Amino acid sequence: MIVTVTLNAAIDRTLVVPNFQPGHRHRASVGFPSAGGKGINIARALKRLGAPVVGTGLAGGRTGTLLVEELTNEGILNDFVRIGHESRTSIAVLDPTSNAYTEIYEWGPEVGDEELEILREKLAYLAQRAEFVVLAGSLPRGVDTGIYGDLVRELNRRQLLAVVDAEGEPLSQAVEAEPYLVSPNQQEAEALVGHEFVDEEDLA
Repeated sequence: MIVTVTLNAAIDRTLVVPNFQPGHRHRASVGFPSAGGKGINIARALKRLGAPVVGTGLAGGRTGTLLVEELTNEGILNDFVRIGHESRTSIAVLDPTSNAYTEIYEWGPEVGDEELEILREKLAYLAQRAEFVVLAGSLPRGVDTGIYGDLVRELNRRQLLAVVDAEGEPLSQAVEAEPYLVSPNQQEAEALVGHEFVDEEDLA
């Protein structure tokens, strides 16, 4: 089984707006919500591939309730920690005329130490039956950037394979903890090593 962890889960709302122009009033032709966040997207892909997966993370307020309902409706097993503050909403505007895609992300909720401790306990329970644990996405406000690194060390002690898909300081500190696998794109990898890639040798 694979466990995915999404600390900064969201409801992603996509609006289709032909001829979208900033500063003007528009009427969307289509609008639909879905549960989002990098770890949730990974869980969704694994589910479609037929892999056994369960998603966990943090979910709060009415947005968090909708998020869990959307996952359940998709048939994705989930066990999220409920938190006191509202989970974030992300807006994407797709202009089919120009094929432009504009994204607007909220920062996410504030999370307390007690809520994070509950998450750690839940992850320890879920990981008992897991082969891989995927830690993915951005962090909510106030969460220490070293949390992925801490979780990787704990997973290593339990002889579980930790996978990290993040960026910036959370990724940097996670790498120091020696996860099994990291999944940066080129820009994230360049930031991690401190210089741009100019040839195939740099990429290797």
